Formats: sequence, C-alpha cells, structure tokens
Amino acid sequence: MSLASRSRPLVALVLLGLGASSANAQGPTEPAEFSPSYEELLLGFEDAAFDTGWIPGGSPVQMRFFVDAANSITIDLPGEAYYDWATEELRFEGDELGGWFEYDVGLEIEASVKVDASGIQWQSDILGPYDWGVEVGTAFTPYLLPGNPDRPAQVSDKSGALDLVSIPLTPDLLVIKGTLDIALFVDIEASLRCNRIEVLGPDGQLAVFANEGESLWLDPGDGPEDLVLAATAYCQLVTEPTLIIYPHLVMTVLFTDYDIAGIEIPVALPVVDDEIAFDTIGLIFPRWDAEPDPGDTGGESGDGGDEVGDEGETGEELGGEGFDDGCACTSSSEARGGPLGVGGLALLVLLGLRRRRTSATSSGVRGP
Repeated sequence: MSLASRSRPLVALVLLGLGASSANAQGPTEPAEFSPSYEELLLGFEDAAFDTGWIPGGSPVQMRFFVDAANSITIDLPGEAYYDWATEELRFEGDELGGWFEYDVGLEIEASVKVDASGIQWQSDILGPYDWGVEVGTAFTPYLLPGNPDRPAQVSDKSGALDLVSIPLTPDLLVIKGTLDIALFVDIEASLRCNRIEVLGPDGQLAVFANEGESLWLDPGDGPEDLVLAATAYCQLVTEPTLIIYPHLVMTVLFTDYDIAGIEIPVALPVVDDEIAFDTIGLIFPRWDAEPDPGDTGGESGDGGDEVGDEGETGEELGGEGFDDGCACTSSSEARGGPLGVGGLALLVLLGLRRRRTSATSSGVRGP
C-alpha cells in the first residue's frame, strides 16, 4: 500500500473534525410562531344610519327610506419569527399566500310609500328590513412590509348599478297600483399594507423591522432563561366605499299616473385611513449555548503546564540529546500552553505527508 493510501483515513478524520467544529460554531436557528390577526365590526360606520324623510317634497306620491350601513374587516398574517443564535439576529418570514384580507360591507334598507292625491290617502311600509351585503377578499404572503411584491393587498367591487328588488304595490287594484324598483350603485375599494414590526428585547432594546425579510441584531442576554421577545405589527388600512341607492316609483291613483325617478340617495360611508396596531405577541426561543471545544481545558490546562515546567526546567531534561541535533524552538500554541487545535493538526498532517513523500523520492525509494 502506498504512503498516500495509508494516510487518507487520517486526513479524512481530521477534515471530519473540522466540519464538526464548524457546525457546532454555527448554532441552531429557532422558530416561533408570529401570526397577528385582526377583526373589526362596524368599522367607522357608527353614524352611517340615516332617514331620507318623505321625498320628493310636495309630491302627492312620496317615498321614504331608512338605511343603516355596517361593515367588517378581517386580517390574518400567519408566519414565523426566526432567531439565529450564531449571529444573534431575528427575522420574520410569512407563510406563502397564507395571508388573508377581507372587507365586507352591508346595508339594511327599509322603504315606505305614501299617497295623498285625489282625496285618497294611503301609507304603507312596503319593504323592511332588506339586507344587502358584499364580501371581497384576497390572499397574499405576509407581512406586507416594503419589499414584499404583494404589497399592498387590495380588494375592490365596482359592479356599477345593481337591481336589488322590485316590489309590487297593489293595495286596491281599482284605485291604487304601482311598482317600486330599487337599484344600488356599488364602488368599493380597500387596501392593506404594513408599516413596521416592533420588537422589544429583554433589556429594553427596541428593534424596528421596516423591510420585508430583513435581519436585525437583538442581544439575547446572559440567560439562563429562554429568550422572550414582544413583537407588535402595525399596518395601514384604507377603505373607500361608495354606495348610492336609485329608487324608481311608478304609481297609478284613480287613473292618474305618477313616475318618480332620477333620485339619488347616497349612503354616507366614511373613508378610513388608519394605522392598526395588532395585539402584541410573545416570541419564546429556547436558549442555546455552543458546546465547548473538546480541546479547550481552560485554566486546568494552564495549571498542568506549570507542573510540567516544574518537573523539567531545561530542554535537555525534557527531550534528551534529541534537542542538541534539531531545533529546540516551540510552536506558538505550545508557548501559550494551549492545544494545537484541529486546524493546526490538519496542517501538520498534510505537511508531514508532503515531507515524507519528498524524502522518499530523493532516496530513490518508491514504496512497496
């Protein structure tokens, strides 16, 4: 067997040791769930209920509408936070297409008709309450910070005029009859984007994540307790709803026809442009400490070095005559009293192999 063949197992063991040492130094990356969610009912619609009164004023045939508007917002931002114990950095990663943004708008409509013509008086609540609603939603990848291609998440419904209901009016087919048609114009838009994620560390350190996928340093402290962080997401919600009711009333009273159309009844819904603070979520990362270097014996190795120095004070006592013919100097690691280390061992092994091969070649020996 050649010298190179016999040396390969030793080199492999040395390199394996180097790899294990590097892996231990790298350390684990711990995950913790970070999935903020938000749901708000009747958002900004507290004063959206209104009464039109009898319209058109002064007409012998009139209509009256009572409208109450409401909506709800649903936001889900599922994902995880990762803490790298090697670099002491924190980052956030949202679940791919796991986010959800939904905007619901609803109307409750009541309608009445009154007749006071040709000596005939009649009034009736012909509709009510009538519920109408629209739900629009979209999926995205959290956390909608700058740099996220899904930012902002947007929903819209621009369906134009919708025919909601047609109500026949027949209190007396000989005296009064007619029809009330109600249409609704819909133009709803809403958007969501996140501004930042604030994280409070155990020592009061505040880290502000303002870009998607960035990593920021956070001091884990000395422990031994687990690392606990408080994270809060802040997102910007914008809604722009436009709803308009279009009634069309056709009545016949004692052979006299009345056609009331062209009236617009806007539903006054506020435009929302607010920053939402999600509930704070605690992130818990089990504390991790790097395993000590097997060759590092600390202070005990230093004591051992002193004892060796006491027993043999000169190079002759330690090495005998071998020190007279060769170099009596020591390596830097030996001078410090510490171990050579795995990296130095690998270097010596490779240098030794080269020197032995050179020596064999110069002697003319080619090996068995």
